[in-house]
Amino acid sequence: MTGSTDAAHRGSRAEQEQGPVFLLDGNNIAYRAFYALPQEIATSDGIPTNALYGFCLMVIKILSDYHPSRVIVAWDSREKTFRHEEFQEYKAQRKPMPDLLSEQWPHLVQLTEAFGFSNLAVPGYEADDILATLARRSEADGRETMIVTGDRDALQLAGEHVSIMSNTKGMTEVKVYDPAAVEERFGVSPRLIPDLIGLKGDSSDNIPGIPGIGEKTASSLLDQFGSLEEVLDHADEVSGAKRKELLKEHRELALLSKKLALLDRDAPIEADSTATVPWRPDLTRLKELFTRFEFASLLRRVEALLPEDDEEGDASGNASDAVGSGVAAEGGGSSGAQDRWRSAALAPARRVSAGKGAPKELVDWARRVGLAMDEAGGLWVAQATAESSTGEGGDYAGLVVARVDGPVDGEQELRKLLAKGQIVCHDYKAAAGLHGLVERVDHDTYLAGYLLDPGQRGYELQDLARAAGLVLPAWGGWEQEADESIPTEGAIAAALTLAVAPRQEEALRAQGMWDLFEKIELPLTEVLLAMEGAGVHLDTYRLGEITGKVQDQLEGLEASIYESAGESFNLGSPQQMGRILFDHLGLPRQRKTKTGYSTDARTLEALRGSHPIVGDILAHRELSKLMSTYLLALPEAVDPQTGRLHTTFHQAVAATGRLSSSDPNLQNIPIRTALGAQIRQCFTAEPGHVLVVADYSQIELRVMAHLSKEPALLESFARGEDIHTRTAAEVFGLAEGEVDAEHRRYAKAVNFGIMYGQTAFGLSQTLGIEREEAAEYIERYFERLPRVKAFIEETIEAAKQHGYVASVYGRRRLIPELRSENFQERSLGERLAVNSVIQGSAADIIKVAMIRCHELLQADFTGARLLLQVHDELVFEVPEKLAEKVRVAVSTQMASAYPMDPPLGVDSGVGSDWASAK
Repeated sequence: MTGSTDAAHRGSRAEQEQGPVFLLDGNNIAYRAFYALPQEIATSDGIPTNALYGFCLMVIKILSDYHPSRVIVAWDSREKTFRHEEFQEYKAQRKPMPDLLSEQWPHLVQLTEAFGFSNLAVPGYEADDILATLARRSEADGRETMIVTGDRDALQLAGEHVSIMSNTKGMTEVKVYDPAAVEERFGVSPRLIPDLIGLKGDSSDNIPGIPGIGEKTASSLLDQFGSLEEVLDHADEVSGAKRKELLKEHRELALLSKKLALLDRDAPIEADSTATVPWRPDLTRLKELFTRFEFASLLRRVEALLPEDDEEGDASGNASDAVGSGVAAEGGGSSGAQDRWRSAALAPARRVSAGKGAPKELVDWARRVGLAMDEAGGLWVAQATAESSTGEGGDYAGLVVARVDGPVDGEQELRKLLAKGQIVCHDYKAAAGLHGLVERVDHDTYLAGYLLDPGQRGYELQDLARAAGLVLPAWGGWEQEADESIPTEGAIAAALTLAVAPRQEEALRAQGMWDLFEKIELPLTEVLLAMEGAGVHLDTYRLGEITGKVQDQLEGLEASIYESAGESFNLGSPQQMGRILFDHLGLPRQRKTKTGYSTDARTLEALRGSHPIVGDILAHRELSKLMSTYLLALPEAVDPQTGRLHTTFHQAVAATGRLSSSDPNLQNIPIRTALGAQIRQCFTAEPGHVLVVADYSQIELRVMAHLSKEPALLESFARGEDIHTRTAAEVFGLAEGEVDAEHRRYAKAVNFGIMYGQTAFGLSQTLGIEREEAAEYIERYFERLPRVKAFIEETIEAAKQHGYVASVYGRRRLIPELRSENFQERSLGERLAVNSVIQGSAADIIKVAMIRCHELLQADFTGARLLLQVHDELVFEVPEKLAEKVRVAVSTQMASAYPMDPPLGVDSGVGSDWASAK
C-alpha cells in the first residue's frame, strides 16, 4: 500500500469509498506524540497541547497521503487484561501517565470524533487486540487495511491486504511494513513475530523471553527450526552449551512470552461498531477545538482534504478564517473551482485587487516579486504592479497571481516574470518547486525570522507577520476580478510575504545582522541544497558485518550481566535494575528519584569499578544506542535510486547558529571510540574518487583566545603547542614532559568546562573527583589565565545590560534567563551567554568556510563536491587525481574564513573512507 503523491487531489465522495481502511492505535500515537514534540508546546494561557498537536499532524498526514475510506481508533481498556492474569509483571515497568499528558487525554477522543472517526475500547482487551480483530474482518472483506502503531507485536498482523505503519521519527516520518518488509527487517515472517518475542522478549511490554537470547539469535533459531516450540523441542541440537542450557531452563518462560505476544483476533466487538460511514469531519467542532488549542494552520489543511463534492465541507468554507493566519480571505471561490486552479500547470495570470485595509508595505514594495508556498506544496508567484486597483480604499498596488505545480510548458514565461523583480520567499530550502526556477533569492522570511529570534520552535509565516505587527483580525477589501477560480488564500500568503520582508530587513539592519543574513545565511542555503542532493555513499555490506558483531557483543554482555546478577531482569527497567544493583548486590545508593534510586549514566559512572556488572551495563547501553541509532537505521535511510544517504541539514534550529541534521542525524557518530571509527569506515567514496576531510583544530579555544586576548593562550597557539598539555602543566605545576594522558584528559575537561561556566560540582562529576579538588583546578586555571576569567565576567555583565550576546559576525541571541529571580535560571543564563558567543562565532566561521569552499570547487575543480558538515569538519568527495590540490585549496579557504589572533588552524587528510581520511 502506498500513499498518494498528489496532495492536492481530493477526489469525490465515491472515490473516497474505495480508499483503504485505517486502524489507529490511539494510546500508542498519543504517547508517541507526547514524547516526540517539545512538552513546552501550550496555549497562550498555559494549556499543554503537544500530544494533541502531534496526534493531529499524524492524522492529517494519513488523510492527505492515503485518502482512507474509514478510520477507526482503538484505545486500551482501563481494566486489566487476560495478559495481566497470566503474568503479573506484564507492563509492570511502565511509569504512570505523565501529568502533562493526562491533562490532554480527555481531548484526544473529542478530536478523533470531530475528525469523523470511530473510537473503540473493549473492557479487558488492549488496543492491539481490537486492531487485530478489525484487521481480520477487513481482510476477509478484501479491503486494503493499514494499522498505525509503534508496537512491534502488531507486525504479526501483516498480510496480503494488511500493512503496518510505524513512525520512524517525529510524527510524520513513517515506515510501512508489508510481509516482505517484516521478514527483511526481523528475519522471520509475520506469523513468527510472537515466536521471536517468545525467545528474545519485549522490554517495552516487560515480556521476559529467554535471558541472553537476542534478536539475531532468535531469528536464526526460528529460521533453522520453524517455530518456538520446535526450537525448544530441539534444544539439544542448538550450538553452544550456554544457549542449550538457557533454552531448557527457561522453556516455560518462553512459551508464556509467546502467549503474551499473541494478539487476540476475536475480541468481542459488535459488528455495528465498525460499520461506519466514510469519515466526514465535523468542521464546526474542529474549528472550536482548533481555536481553543491555538492550532493556527490545521483546519484549512483538513478542509483541503474533503472530497470535492462534499456539500457539508463547502458549507463551512469560512471555518479557516478564525484559525488561519489571522487574515480573512473574503469572496473565496467554491472548492471545485479552487481544485480546478490547483490542477492547472500554469494558469493565466489574473489580477487580485487590495482594497481597504491593505498594509502600506504592499504599496512600498510595488514592482517586486514574492514567492510563497501554500500548504499543498504549490508555489504562488505574486507580482506587485504599477497599476491602480479599483477598490474603495484608493490607489493600491494590485497583485498578479499565478500557481505553479512543477516544470511547465510556460516555464520561460514564468522565468521572465520572476526576472523582473526582487525574489522574496518563505523557507526557500524547503520549497522544492523553486529550485532551479529562480537564480537568486533576495530575501527569505523564514531565515530572517530565525536570525531575529533564534529561540523559537518554528517560523510560520503568520507568526512572523504577528511579530512584525502586520496581521489584522480581518484583512478586508480583497476583491477578485474576472474569475472566481483564483484562490485568495495564495494571493494573501504571497502579499504577506512581501509585507513581512521589509520590516525584517529594517530590524536586521538595526541590529547589525543584515550582512550576516545577506552574505552568509542566504548563500548557505544553496550550499546545503547541493550537499543534500549529493548525499554520501554508504557501504551497507561492511556496516552489516559490524552490526552482526555488535549484536554478538550485546548478547555476550547480557549473559555476563545476568550471571553477575544471579538472575535475569529487564535491562530497560530502572526499577528492576535498581533492585539488582542496590538491594541484591548492595552497591552504594546514589540519587533518589520518584520511583526509586537513579540508575542513569551519571550514577553508573560513579559506581564504575565497584562491581563488574556496572561496566557491562554501561557498555550494553552504549552499544544498544549505537545499534538503534546508526547500525540498524543507516541502511534503511539509503536512497534506493542513488544508493547514497541524503541527510537533511537544518539551518534554523540551533539558537547558537550551529547546523543540525536529520534523516539520518550524522552529527553524533562517536569520533574517538573504536566502534565510531568502524562506522565512519562505512562512509566511502565512489569509484575513482576519494574523500577529503578538513577539520578545524580547536576552533572554540582559538575563538576564546582571540576574544579574551589571554597572553598565555596566544603564546601557546603561536608556538604550536598542544593547548591541553600546556594547561595540564600549568594547573598541576608540572613540566610539560611530565604530563601524562590522565593529566591531559583532566586539562581538556577544565579547558572546555570552564569556558562554558562549569562549576566545581559539575567538573567533579565529569572527572570523578572530589568537589574540593575540582575547585582547586578551577582556581589555578584562572590564576594562570586571568584574561579568560575577565572575558567571561565581561560577557555576562554585557548580556545582563543589553539582554543579548553576539558572535564575531554579529549573530545575536537573547538571554532572558539572566533576569530571572530563580538562581538556577540565572546560572543557566550565564553559561548560555558565554557559550553563545563562542559557539555562535565558530558556527559563523564554518558557514563562511562552507560557502567559500563550495564556490571554489564549482569554479576550479570539476567533479569535486562538499558532502557533509559535522561539528568542526567538512567532508568532500573528489576525483582521485585532484585529491591533493583540493585538500590544500579547501584547507586554505577554511583557514582564511575569519582573521583571528591566533589564526585558524585546519587539519586535513585524504582517504577512501571517512575514517581513513581523518
